[in-house]
Parts: sequence; C-alpha cells; structure tokens
Amino acid sequence: MRPALALAAALALAAPALAAGLEPRFDHRDQHGPAAELIYAYDAVAITGRATQSGWRPALRLAWSLDAFGEGNDLFFGVQGALRSWSDPEREHVNLALDGRYRGYFGSEEVKTFFDLGVWVPVVSRLAIGPLAGIGLVYDFSRSGGIYAAGTFATAFGQARIASFGVTLGAQLRFE
Repeated sequence: MRPALALAAALALAAPALAAGLEPRFDHRDQHGPAAELIYAYDAVAITGRATQSGWRPALRLAWSLDAFGEGNDLFFGVQGALRSWSDPEREHVNLALDGRYRGYFGSEEVKTFFDLGVWVPVVSRLAIGPLAGIGLVYDFSRSGGIYAAGTFATAFGQARIASFGVTLGAQLRFE
C-alpha cells in the first residue's frame, strides 16, 4: 500500500510541472487597448433627387477594444476619417463615421480568424445608420499585440442610402 501512496504523492507533486508544458494562449481574455486601421473602401451614396455617387475612399480608423464579457472576444468603439479633402463639391463623401462592433475570434493560437458584427454611423457628409459585418485573419505576435487583415461590408440609411465594401489592414495593442 505504501508504494502506491508514494507513487500517487509523486504524481500529485509533478502535476504542476506537467501543466507548465501546455501551449501558450493568445486569446484576449480580460484585456483592452487601442487599434489603428488603414481602410480602402468602395462607397455608393444615393441621395433622393440626385444621381448616385460612388468611388474609392482611403480612410484611417482609430478604435478602443475591451473584453466586456470575459471570454476573449472584443467590443470595439471606433471613429474613421477619410484620408482626402473633405471640401470636394462634386462628390458626396463618407468623410467621418463612428462604429461599434463585436469581434468574435475562432481559436486561441497566434493565427486565428474572426468575424465582426456591429453598427456603422456615417456622420459627416450625410447622417445615416446601419449594420456592419466583416471577416478577417489575425496574427498575434504576443498576448499584448497583433496585426490583422479584414474585409467588411456596411450599409446605412438616413439622409442618404450608403453601401460600403472595404478591405482593412490593422494593428492592435492590448493591456491587462
């Protein structure tokens, strides 16, 4: 009986050392921090009584993320501004927009996929509101930061009807 108890005690003492051999997790559990994105979007803007305007829009988006639910997914609150002249009288631009989105991640490794679901609110040239959806790929080089690429679709209704397709390259820092 004594050898069995000695073996059980040795295994119990060795269990924490075995747990240290697990792979590191790269999830965002209990973290928050800033994100910056370069966006290249194609917008179509329809205003009653005018011809539909469409064109490409480079933009910069700054956002803050937080893990509000403790499961490692993020809530983002952001603002994006067009990287061009705001005073072009010939076109109806999406010059400034606000958004809130939920980003759900698939996996806890360095490379993982994600989806975005949220609300998009263009506020300067035309006030409108509507849904936003996207999918992407992220590479987290550590628990404190990563880079990502995504594709998004957003549409909004209000003073204008706006549809926007965009590609995004971004970086995110995280703190505990």
